[in-house]
Amino acid sequence: METVNTTERLGELRNLMQKNKIDIYIVLSEDSHQSEYIAACDARREYITGFTGSAGVAVVAMDKAVLSTDGRYFNQASKQLDENWELLKQGVQDVPTWQEWTVDQSEGGKTVAIDPTTVAAGHAKKLADKITRKTGGKLIGHPTNLVDEIWGSDRPAPPKEPVKVLEVKYAGKKFEEKISDLRKQLEKKKSAGMIICK
Repeated sequence: METVNTTERLGELRNLMQKNKIDIYIVLSEDSHQSEYIAACDARREYITGFTGSAGVAVVAMDKAVLSTDGRYFNQASKQLDENWELLKQGVQDVPTWQEWTVDQSEGGKTVAIDPTTVAAGHAKKLADKITRKTGGKLIGHPTNLVDEIWGSDRPAPPKEPVKVLEVKYAGKKFEEKISDLRKQLEKKKSAGMIICK
C-alpha cells in the first residue's frame, strides 16, 4: 500500500479555507447520493488523505488533520496516511469520534464548513447544534467543494454510462407503473417523498 505525500494538497486546501474564512473543513467519503461506493470523481476524501478505504471522514483544521475510520481499515489507514494525518480509530475507548473532534477544534467560535451535497440534512443539523451550543462556532454549507477546487483538471470526469431500463420480464412492471404505485402509497401515508439508496 502506497503512502501519498499530502503536504501540498493540504497546503492548497488550507489556503482556500483561509480565503473563504473557514477554520475547519470536513471531507466525507460519500457522494451527493450518500453512496459509500462512489465514482472516481467523487473520491475527495481519498484524494486529500491518500487513504483508499471505502469508509472514513477527514477533518482538516489550520494546524492539524484527522482521518476517522472503522476497525476494518485501521491497518490500511495507518500504512496509507502520511505524517500530516492523525488516525481516529472509531469505536476505540478514549478516542473521539470525528464529530467530537470537530466540536473540540471549533472552540472559540470557529467556522466549520462542509459540502452540503455530501451530508444528510439531519446529520448536519445535529452537528451544527453541537458546535453552536458547545463552542459558539457555526457549521456552514460551502457552495463549492474545496477539494474539487484543488484537484482541478486532474479530477476524473463523471461517469457517462447511459441509464438502462430493464425489460418487464426482469422488472415485473413498467417503471411508470412502479412510480404511479409509489406515489399512491406516498399520498396514502401523507409523505412528501421517498429516498432510495443503493
